[in-house]
Amino acid sequence: MKNCIINPILNEAKRREGSRKLLFLIFTGKVFSLIFFLITLPLTSFSQDITLEYIFQDTAIINPRPSLKFIHTDSRKMYYYADDNYDGMLSLFDMNYETGENFKYSDSGETASEFVVMPNSNAVTIINGDVYITNDFVNSRSYTKDIRLTETDKYEYSPQVINNFVVYRRSGNYFLIRYDSIKANSNELALTPDESDSVSYQVIDMTDKFKGDPNCVLRLFVARYDNTTKRQLVFPDYNDKFVKAETKKRGMSNVKLFDISINQKGKDSLYKIVNEFNYSDSQRYSTTYAEYSPDGSKLLLDIETMDRHSRKLFIYDIPSKSVKEIYSETDPAWYERHSNSSVFVDSQTVMFESEVSGYNNLHKVNTDGTGFASVTPGQFTVLTSVVNRAAGKVYFVANAEVPYNYNVYSADITNGSISKLTNTEGDVEDLKISRDGNYLFYSHSYMNKPNELYSYNLQTGEEKQLTSTASPKFTAIEWNLPELITFNNEEDGQLIYGFVYKPKNFNPGKKYPLICFVHGAGYLQNITNGFSPYRDNFMVNTFITQNDFVVLEIDFRGSMGYGKEFRNKTYRNLGYWEVSDYISGINFLDAKGFINKDKIGIYGGSYGGFTTLMAMFKHPELFKAGVSLRAVSNWKNYYYSNYWYTLARFGDLETEDVADYYEQSSPYTFAENLQGHLLMTHGMLDDNVFFQDMVQLTQKLIDNKKEFEVMIYPKENHGFYRQTSWLDQYKRITGWFEKYLK
Repeated sequence: MKNCIINPILNEAKRREGSRKLLFLIFTGKVFSLIFFLITLPLTSFSQDITLEYIFQDTAIINPRPSLKFIHTDSRKMYYYADDNYDGMLSLFDMNYETGENFKYSDSGETASEFVVMPNSNAVTIINGDVYITNDFVNSRSYTKDIRLTETDKYEYSPQVINNFVVYRRSGNYFLIRYDSIKANSNELALTPDESDSVSYQVIDMTDKFKGDPNCVLRLFVARYDNTTKRQLVFPDYNDKFVKAETKKRGMSNVKLFDISINQKGKDSLYKIVNEFNYSDSQRYSTTYAEYSPDGSKLLLDIETMDRHSRKLFIYDIPSKSVKEIYSETDPAWYERHSNSSVFVDSQTVMFESEVSGYNNLHKVNTDGTGFASVTPGQFTVLTSVVNRAAGKVYFVANAEVPYNYNVYSADITNGSISKLTNTEGDVEDLKISRDGNYLFYSHSYMNKPNELYSYNLQTGEEKQLTSTASPKFTAIEWNLPELITFNNEEDGQLIYGFVYKPKNFNPGKKYPLICFVHGAGYLQNITNGFSPYRDNFMVNTFITQNDFVVLEIDFRGSMGYGKEFRNKTYRNLGYWEVSDYISGINFLDAKGFINKDKIGIYGGSYGGFTTLMAMFKHPELFKAGVSLRAVSNWKNYYYSNYWYTLARFGDLETEDVADYYEQSSPYTFAENLQGHLLMTHGMLDDNVFFQDMVQLTQKLIDNKKEFEVMIYPKENHGFYRQTSWLDQYKRITGWFEKYLK
């Protein structure tokens, strides 16, 4: 995600990962060769039924998935983290991606907390909080302190490297130093001066290519975030002897942007010239991407209004310090960003993602604003992409054939011709390209096969699985796989995709109770052939169906992967079409004759918990039992938690006449209609959807003399971190449906 200004709100599915302890490792002196082949092993299953205790063991049976950190092209090595001991701990590995030779670094001794591998085989390392150059790291595989760059009482972190410059952080601020083959050969230059609780910085991009000024050796584009205007919110913690109250700031920062020129004076002295960058109008924008051109003479800026209704591209010409708008678009609802950076194809052409066609595709435009054209036209979603400038190609991941299957494609940037590269069922994520342009790397998964790292040889067309680290405790189970269904919404005819999980010994003549699971986040895709972002629910579905339930999951309106109109239908009307799609799905299954329409349950977390509440309160005649987990019950509260999320979907609660939209989409407004059996759960430390939501809804249900139950988790945040909490919650969920739907 280089050149991207990161949004602090994490993806709902990623929140469920919880916290993982990362071990940083050193050389062990042990090398072993291991080549993984694309093979399918027969699944074995236990003779007894699966239990919740087995699913939620103290050490999760879905261990952390491997993640790629660096690709070193000259040595044909990739560096990645993986859990090969199935204990929840990540270790560092390198692998020759052509031969399969694999090396595991030790988890004992003096280690580097962070490192960056450079093309010359050296590495920038953080050892005991100081910055070093480790010579020949690629071959020696050891963290040696060959060139010391810092020696301070404070801790340095987050190193970035460009040529022989190292940028790093200390106490929140950025610093720069230059080095040669034996020592640091410049003063340490402070790039930012005043990091604090109220001020923070981000280096968005940097380049050493600009030659317009003979004294300029480096340029950086930096954002300064002033958080003094944010609200300070209180989060009580009741777990100690005395109540603690942590405070956190929420809201929008005031942002300033700077183009910083690093100049050389004399032999070893560096100094900076700071130019504040301003857009050509007074509108407040969020700068989503920024990148210097290959020759360093221009800066591309991809910006949007805070409500994500308007979006523009600007070119900043560095020699003249002039700003030119080269592209703009508007949307009546809001934009969603994916993982495609806005980039220079060459010094005169830029490429960017946009939903202007109705789907998230890649487009290009010249730096003078002419020549707009689509690079990947079609009714599909491009999730992520990488550019090979030398070859004039972009490689991208998309669901180009069916919404539920993602593969890798290539497109010629000049003529737009598209070729399909991979042809496998499942999901592809985290696409990367080697520096020589010969290999692609990505993470691939299938429904019952968690993500592993793969490579694709662009010269031969060979796809190879590189890792195989799934825990035997997971692979030993014959997990229940769903059936894909499609049906039309009964109100507007929209085609909806879903999964149905049936009992192992399914009897088509029997009428089963139905449990609907609702995914979170709103804009997320759950119906794919890949490994579910809701891995716990995937496993629990086997437990549920062995107890004679049918489970329905759908990608309701607002979900990702189906185009912007599919999402925008929910604008200022959250909860209506989501529930409508579920009702149509229930009626579709009822027409098949194998569900009992008098025994319908529904549950989900976060946005899924919100949808559960809307279903229970607005359609009590259908939904007889529900469990809402960490649910948004009042969008006015969430406005103060996640301004970015609610502003796009409703508008500004404090400056616009939009209160009615917030209220009509809030379950709190309709709580008096509850008739069915409702259980609500929430973590008391939740700093995303505040515990306040459940407290306020609880009181309103009491005031309306409703019968319901609540369960609190005093030590949990939005996504639970403790397996015991997950186990307890799912026992309550499944027990609730056993009690009220059987």
